[in-house]
Amino acid sequence: MKRVPILLISLVVVAGLIGCASRMKVAQVKTIEAGGQKFDLGGTYDPAANELVLTINGDPVMRGNFPPYTPTIRLNATYKNQTFSASCYFGTILSGGSGKRGIIASAVQGGLGKGGDKCDITADKATEALFF
Repeated sequence: MKRVPILLISLVVVAGLIGCASRMKVAQVKTIEAGGQKFDLGGTYDPAANELVLTINGDPVMRGNFPPYTPTIRLNATYKNQTFSASCYFGTILSGGSGKRGIIASAVQGGLGKGGDKCDITADKATEALFF
């Protein structure tokens, strides 16, 4: 009989921890071919730490933080003798704010057709878009 309350308390604690956890955004892995090689592109964005990490074949190759009120970032790296560049636009950097600033930023981005979180990664002539 004592197991039921302990189990119930454990479930409540776990649910609370999950609800309070940072909502890290993960991009779906996409494959790009460049220089006769195939590369799996992926990434994560942690809004709490304001940190973007882009991966190639599972290795964290590009890392950066968005400056205050700046939704764009450009990153470059060389991986297995192949040069990669990333141009990222994260609309949630601006629209995530509360109050008038967030509302105005959301309206402006919607009018410009920009509102999502996206990185365009280029290697040679191939480009692939990662959505977060």
